[in-house]
Amino acid sequence: MESVFHIVADDCVLLLNGSFVQSATSVRYEYNEPLYVTVLPLNAVHLPYTVEFLRGKAVTNKDLAICCDMGDGHLYIELKPRYAFVYTPNMRYNEPHENLPSRLLGYVRGNNFAAARTMLTDTLGESVTNEALSEFFEGVTCVRENTFTPQKGYLLIKEDGTASRCDIVIKGGLIENIII
Repeated sequence: MESVFHIVADDCVLLLNGSFVQSATSVRYEYNEPLYVTVLPLNAVHLPYTVEFLRGKAVTNKDLAICCDMGDGHLYIELKPRYAFVYTPNMRYNEPHENLPSRLLGYVRGNNFAAARTMLTDTLGESVTNEALSEFFEGVTCVRENTFTPQKGYLLIKEDGTASRCDIVIKGGLIENIII
């Protein structure tokens, strides 16, 4: 069965099974065949690495890949940068895909509902409870904009390797509505 891999990797060149690709945002590949993706960063701070994928899941370097099934044969794969160091106490790296819904998720996961409500319009902020926000984001590891399929909207990427799609209406820099 052929699937469509949507591979996202910032500031790098990719090798797919040894072949350079200019863009990997829509690559057709056999679902049951191994796919080897080598990440060659264009930033000297990051290190190259290779991830083996089988059936839409990372087999090697699992910590550097976010994988999820978007449904209808579409697989989302996000490759993270690999740093030359393991830990540094005073540096914070900005999430490359940090958007308004991602920040909202971060506040809800950190139980900072006061900060989360500052990202919502007054109407939405008053109508939703803390428990409802927690339930909505339960099991969600990250929120990414869906630019890969015609449905667009946002992907709620979950711990179990699936993704559900939703529409998030942003007005005046605040979230006005979330439509599932």
